[in-house]
Amino acid sequence: KGDDNASPPLKVVTADQQRDALQLLEEQVFSDAPFNFPPEIYNHLAASHWSHWGTNLPKRADYPAHEVILMWQDRILQQVMSSLTLTRLHDSELKVPESEDALTTAELLQRLTNSVFSETELLGKEKDEVEYTNRKPAISSLRRNLQRAYLRRLSKLSLGQTTAPEDCQTVSFMEITRLKTRIDQILASDLKLDGYSRAHLQETSSRITKVLDATMMISL
Repeated sequence: KGDDNASPPLKVVTADQQRDALQLLEEQVFSDAPFNFPPEIYNHLAASHWSHWGTNLPKRADYPAHEVILMWQDRILQQVMSSLTLTRLHDSELKVPESEDALTTAELLQRLTNSVFSETELLGKEKDEVEYTNRKPAISSLRRNLQRAYLRRLSKLSLGQTTAPEDCQTVSFMEITRLKTRIDQILASDLKLDGYSRAHLQETSSRITKVLDATMMISL
């Protein structure tokens, strides 16, 4: 204190560093590529039957791959989309001069939506016609699980069921509206989707409609 050359006690992380962190999450957490192991590896995973205090014996002998992968993905989503994280990020916009770049909550939510629901941008744009089947779906089972988890969190944010800034609530409302438009365009097109992907997109669109029609919780 009192040192003219002292650095400020707090400093906002640069926008480039934050975007690099987001890119890492997009590539290594929110993508299904890192979990695309050979099937035989999954068949070699098994639950431990070691009984010890604080542990419960597993109810199934095989490894719950979908459940465990989604658990870790959702924990990352919980951290990135928490009210505390969004509030701090929103406040950080005031701590950076307007002439300098900064990562905003609007950019964060847009990037998350584009990353988690990237298929809604890509479907139907392939140069060659792709034949989707239930064994080779347009949207993989891991991605479908992730998209449901993200939509639940985005919906709560849109309905004001969190303590995040109201700016985040309005932006998330815009994001799910934009997402529904993209999904409805796919469903109305001539694209031949597999049963899993079409059912998933129809349900997602229906869920968003209910969110958009729901009564918001507004703190007065």
